[in-house]
Amino acid sequence: MFKNFVKITSFVLCLATMLAFGGCSGNETVKVDLPSSSEVPVSSEPEPVFAVNPLTGIENLDPAAVNNRPVAVMINNLYPTAQSVQTGLNQADIVYEAYAEGGVTRLLAVFKDISKITKIGTIRSARYSYIDLAMGHDAIYVHAGINKSHAAPHVKETGIDNINLLGGGFGGMSFREKNGKAYEHTLYTTGEKLSNGFKKIKWRTELKNNKGMWQSFVTDDAEVTPATECETITVTMSSAYVSKFTYDKETKTYKKFSAKKQHKDYVTGKQLSFKNVLVLKTAITPLGNEGVVKTGLTGGEGYYVTNGGYQKIKWSKGSTSNPIKITLENGKECAYNPGNTWVCLVNKNNSVKITAPAPKASSTPAVK
Repeated sequence: MFKNFVKITSFVLCLATMLAFGGCSGNETVKVDLPSSSEVPVSSEPEPVFAVNPLTGIENLDPAAVNNRPVAVMINNLYPTAQSVQTGLNQADIVYEAYAEGGVTRLLAVFKDISKITKIGTIRSARYSYIDLAMGHDAIYVHAGINKSHAAPHVKETGIDNINLLGGGFGGMSFREKNGKAYEHTLYTTGEKLSNGFKKIKWRTELKNNKGMWQSFVTDDAEVTPATECETITVTMSSAYVSKFTYDKETKTYKKFSAKKQHKDYVTGKQLSFKNVLVLKTAITPLGNEGVVKTGLTGGEGYYVTNGGYQKIKWSKGSTSNPIKITLENGKECAYNPGNTWVCLVNKNNSVKITAPAPKASSTPAVK
């Protein structure tokens, strides 16, 4: 039995060798054709294709979203209560900080492709000047409530498409979440909820006019580094609202602080960071006797901060439907780095402090 098994095994091994080399003995060989390189299977998965996001200058936008209207969301910024439960700002292309009433600021977060954004909030009521900022991007304006004396009439006169999440007809586009804060600090939404809601109400979701790039973005290999160093810029919006940005050499971005405290995302726990910071000086005027104010948007002077440096600029907006544009002091084009931007629209009489890095200690011993 065992001998038969050995014979069979030997025969199989010899047959395998014959197929590969032409036999167990002799000089004949068998030619084996290998597949050519053209016959090697290639993945049918196409390389992903992206378009340039006109709000950031970064080539990471889904081509299907190129003609989408941006979405501008009103974010509660009450310090420190609301700031501790803010989320979604690190995903915004542009964040505007401006005055709501008195020295209190709110934020307007602008997203080119809202469908890709996760949780956003918390959301608060509309104010006059934020309407004009949203209009400058042909954006759909999302808010929760509205100032009836001034913002509501301005919505009508501008004709802006706006979603009042506390109004009728927009059910399912937001949700309340327990976060340990009072009820008015608990309203959130998501990109998916907003996108689905826009489809149901059948509003215009494509840009009316292609506004081109928001600023004069350069390519990645031609990044702008202003000659005057800026390690930290501290913008005193008011005594209670101080926005501070400190340069991080590793990420080449500015880390956001509220006064001395890191400004972090509620969900991710990550500190907010921005490639670009714009500080735009302007006039602030009261609207009636309610304490609400109007932020001047005609233009003025300011600073562009990026890559560890700053330069003085001029800015303008023009009509309600125009975006903010910046130039150098002489009126020439201001080259702008691709990336997200935080914009401070600050009272022109308030303090803006710029600090350069401390000089390195000399390794040469002092001469006595």
